[in-house]
Amino acid sequence: MVKRFQAVGIVGVGQLGRPVAESLLQAGYELSAYQRTRKGTPVEGGGQWAESPLALARAVDALFLCLPSEEAAEQVLEGESGILAGLRPDQIVIELGTYRKSFKLALARKIQAKGAQVLEVEVSGSPVMVRQRKAALYIGGASELVETCHSLLEAVSPNQFHIGPLGSAVAMKLIANYLLSIHNLAAAEAMNMAVRAGFDPQRAVEVLRDGAGGSAMFSVRAPMMAKRQFLPAPGPFSTLEKYLDLGSEMAQELGCATPLFSAAQAIYRQALESPMRDEDIAAVIKLLEAQSR
Repeated sequence: MVKRFQAVGIVGVGQLGRPVAESLLQAGYELSAYQRTRKGTPVEGGGQWAESPLALARAVDALFLCLPSEEAAEQVLEGESGILAGLRPDQIVIELGTYRKSFKLALARKIQAKGAQVLEVEVSGSPVMVRQRKAALYIGGASELVETCHSLLEAVSPNQFHIGPLGSAVAMKLIANYLLSIHNLAAAEAMNMAVRAGFDPQRAVEVLRDGAGGSAMFSVRAPMMAKRQFLPAPGPFSTLEKYLDLGSEMAQELGCATPLFSAAQAIYRQALESPMRDEDIAAVIKLLEAQSR
């Protein structure tokens, strides 16, 4: 049964959490948020701050967790003022963070031990795509719970894919970001070649974007390459680093051959070890330009 929630909370309003929160507000939900560093309202258009994760958990019907690391997730969940201390049996926790599958499952068990229910929702898309409600949501969890949360997740994006049980969504997210890293590098190679062949970069974007060689990454990143617009970074190399590590671990565990990903990974490592690490991954074109004859 689809449920209509009223009071919704979110922990973490950074690059991903902020557009998610904005979408929830626009859909008419009463939004409360928690973040250790806060100023003004949680997001443009409203919402209110909770004084602690515990206070937030006690005040809402459904709670989104959007934290950047396993360490941050543990800090927010554990302790006397943590989320776990305030969960009720009728609540639903929607985990948006990308972590190791084993960590996700352990986190879910802790939440379920309090009587609450858990959905794993991996967001595939840039912050701009999330803000436009064009991102894909990969969902892991029980079918009944997915149906219960359908309208709530609809506020974030209509592009919802129930992948399977808890832990399956993160696997699909890593595969998606595996492709992202390769496609972004391919877009940079194509743009570098187009410019060296004498084409205006903006014209190259217009022509290549809608042809057989176009891709979602080309459509998003090639215009940034053409404009040399790498800051502010919607998707910096520093954020990609986690996905490179987790994707590599997953490929090794499965025994997959990874010639393209391995080659791309080596290029991205160069960016991560340089002053470029906080620029958008579109800036990888600068490394290719420097290596071209």
